[in-house]
Amino acid sequence: MVKIKERAELYFDENALRYKEDHYQRDSLHPKWVRHHAILKLIQEFLPSREKIILDIGCGPGFLASDLSLLGYKGIGADTSKEMIDIAKNQFKKINNGDWGFEIGDAEKTQFEDNKFDCVVASGVLEYMDEDMKMLAEMHRILKPGGYLIINVSNKLGYATSLNILTNTVKKLPYVMRLFSIIRKRILGAAYGADNLGFSPRKHFIFKFKRVLAKSNFSVQKNISHHYSLFPAPISTLTHSILRKVDHWLDFLGRTPLRVFAASNLICAQKSDEA
Repeated sequence: MVKIKERAELYFDENALRYKEDHYQRDSLHPKWVRHHAILKLIQEFLPSREKIILDIGCGPGFLASDLSLLGYKGIGADTSKEMIDIAKNQFKKINNGDWGFEIGDAEKTQFEDNKFDCVVASGVLEYMDEDMKMLAEMHRILKPGGYLIINVSNKLGYATSLNILTNTVKKLPYVMRLFSIIRKRILGAAYGADNLGFSPRKHFIFKFKRVLAKSNFSVQKNISHHYSLFPAPISTLTHSILRKVDHWLDFLGRTPLRVFAASNLICAQKSDEA
């Protein structure tokens, strides 16, 4: 049986350019950009000193590292996908800054020494692991005492992604992907057809994951609930051109009791031990 992690590594290696263009360059209000800007604010809040060293694990096309570099932070971007690393390196040439390096790396088994980083960002990584503890143990090992882990967690109760299982099932039917691709290209004006991971990324009950963080010697410092939409995907994809600003505005719900239905939670946790 092929594991989620292995399938995810293959997918992102084969679709690195599409991922960059589809999720980052096509839409400035995409939830990934919302998450991106929230991470920048968290780092500036909890690591005001620009002398801190940051690891962006699962760095993807390198946009976060670029913006952190422009803010004066130094660090390393790592990803299991060689294609993503190549894109990140090319992306970084545009800002002509040597304060960041990029390398292929596994979130569960990095090659970094103990207590190296002041902060580790793991955004869009956990859902592609087969379980939690290996990655959290590794993040704890490479963080300095008192260092911060900023991690994004997909919510099992998330309304915006509540139809994902049904959608993934429908995509397996004959000709459905072809039909979805036609709709996406001709009606929505997308450069690429319908996307199909071929597997379901993991989701978590947020309150349970916070317990897992505690067992891994992390203490939660802040939790930002985000990613709402008027309609769940894939309906939201069809209405996106009309309702994109409404969907973006709905993120205010993350500051209300309805935060339990946010599709994503960005958690900032601190390494609890002293060694």
